[in-house]
Amino acid sequence: MSTKPDYFNLSREELRKYSANPEQLAHCRLSALEDGNGRGMRIIDINNGSGLNFTVVPDRGLDIVETYFQGIPVAFRAPGGYVNGAKYEPEGFGWLRSWAGGMITTCGLRNVGEPGTNPQTALEPEWGLHGRIGHQSAENLCVRQFWRNDKFILKAGGTLREAALFSENLRLEREISTALGDNVIYLNDKVTNEGASSEVLQLLYHCNFGYPAISPGAALEAVPHELSPRDDEAAQGLAHWQRFEAPVPGFREQCFLHKIPPTEGKSAVIKLNNPALGFAAELSWDTDTLPQLMQWKMQGSGTYALGLEPTNCSVAGRAADLKNRQAQFIEPGEEIDFRIKLSFRRE
Repeated sequence: MSTKPDYFNLSREELRKYSANPEQLAHCRLSALEDGNGRGMRIIDINNGSGLNFTVVPDRGLDIVETYFQGIPVAFRAPGGYVNGAKYEPEGFGWLRSWAGGMITTCGLRNVGEPGTNPQTALEPEWGLHGRIGHQSAENLCVRQFWRNDKFILKAGGTLREAALFSENLRLEREISTALGDNVIYLNDKVTNEGASSEVLQLLYHCNFGYPAISPGAALEAVPHELSPRDDEAAQGLAHWQRFEAPVPGFREQCFLHKIPPTEGKSAVIKLNNPALGFAAELSWDTDTLPQLMQWKMQGSGTYALGLEPTNCSVAGRAADLKNRQAQFIEPGEEIDFRIKLSFRRE
């Protein structure tokens, strides 16, 4: 089992004896892309000094794309690469054309899952796949690196809006953080209804693992819990939901809905173990506001991915949740907090 180098355990004062600048060990850096469909997008590269590196994209929902842990590529990447949010196609499944994949993609805030028609307004006659928030640009952007007692903190944050005149007025405030030697990504969100009317609030955190973090022999672990397949295709693979085999040509995605009880305070946990790689990851989320997890298992040849997706909705789409009276609402002035945590280790 790997151990942390001694410098992770040094106090701030002791570290000053070895380094004139903590950026020698860890940093977060704001820059911009200058090529391809992502040209002009801001990116924040965060390196915590102990092998955890990830990229936050302020112009795509303050989501996380590339993620590496001690040299291992962790995140699944979609074929379109970086695409500027201005190229977003909101109708139907157009979301897929501009999805970069990545470690964390935010879906919502007013539709998650299947597209559907919206007869209530001409402004938005159709709900597109997974909603708009992942294509919005952050304002009040904050990129900081600072000492808090003896921890060197790396943090990115900002505000996202999903709003229109005579319609919704939702605000999402996000903070993403890690620290020198702390191989954990913390994501804290606060969603506020700034409007005068009650709004449907659907939110899903699409956490996507790819090869080699997932490969034949990798497996998921969780405490005993309620588990159900999304459809007949998933029902055929229910007995093997936690296992990963070699890519299969023509494999059709399988999705499973998990209701995992909290075991760490208010948090539920699911673990990914890959013994052959000596890699493990753990995802936890606050079940008060994210009561279930959707698992996306995709073992297709050329599209080999695992999505672990804490959510507050069924993923059948806004129209279905309204019809089945499963939709969550956020009232005018109401604030709702959402928290997830990703941790990594080598074994």
